[in-house]
Amino acid sequence: METGKSNIEVNERKKRIIFVLKVLAYFTFLVLQEAIEPDKNLLFSKLYNIVDAFAFLLSGNILVSLGRIFLVRFYLRKKKTNSLHSNFVLGINRIASLLNVIILLIAIMVFFDIDPKEFLSSITIVAAAIALLSRDYIINMLNGLIIMFSDQITLGDYIKVGEHQGKIKDITLLNIVLLNDDYDLVMVPNSLILTANVVNYSRQNIRKLTFDFEATNHSLLNVDEMENELKAKIKPFKEEVQSDSISLKALEIKKDIVKMKLQIQLNNKSRESERKIRRIINQAIINLTGEENK
Repeated sequence: METGKSNIEVNERKKRIIFVLKVLAYFTFLVLQEAIEPDKNLLFSKLYNIVDAFAFLLSGNILVSLGRIFLVRFYLRKKKTNSLHSNFVLGINRIASLLNVIILLIAIMVFFDIDPKEFLSSITIVAAAIALLSRDYIINMLNGLIIMFSDQITLGDYIKVGEHQGKIKDITLLNIVLLNDDYDLVMVPNSLILTANVVNYSRQNIRKLTFDFEATNHSLLNVDEMENELKAKIKPFKEEVQSDSISLKALEIKKDIVKMKLQIQLNNKSRESERKIRRIINQAIINLTGEENK
């Protein structure tokens, strides 16, 4: 966590330097505004619009940056290292980006000498139609902000949502980016995160591996023998696995199949060991269920 906080503070120092440069550029454009006479000719008029648009863009951007810097600085001072989660800073940055986009659009209107109020009032019906068509995207963005300002999951957590699991690499306004065990980047919509069951393994003091599979229902099926065979397969990993934590259960018994669940508790959170154990257990389950079907 200390490293995470240090990284945020380093990024904030860089952003403060950029902020100072934007302030200097803003005052430069203010001086240019005073020096240019827009009524002199058409070229001066166009030049004035450009300077005016950039001055408006920088002024809005400076206000947004000032608010963002103040909020992040207040948050870093208030939060202790062990309770810090970078989602808050990420959420503030996303909101600042949205506001800067809005300011950029207004600056473009200023450049083309368009009154923003008249423009917005003239496209009210069109804007309402666009909002209706993009309803799902808007909801997804709002869900993204909810996730960012929540401390339930954060960057770096290893989670499982639906059939996907992996380490959180990024949280955007549309989705959460997971890096799964196969090193594939998986985009999970924010709406799914808030509606589906999410398991956050990083918040658990223990790490469990769960395997769900089906076995053929017949008179020779012996759960204890199957459990002992699976235990024998992971004996080489006795330092990584708690031997007394291996549990095989019959969840549901049907006419032709029995739904089984195997749980294994790990002593550490090594992804490499977990990957090896998963591979061995998966192969053992395939062998056991394959022999029954012969």
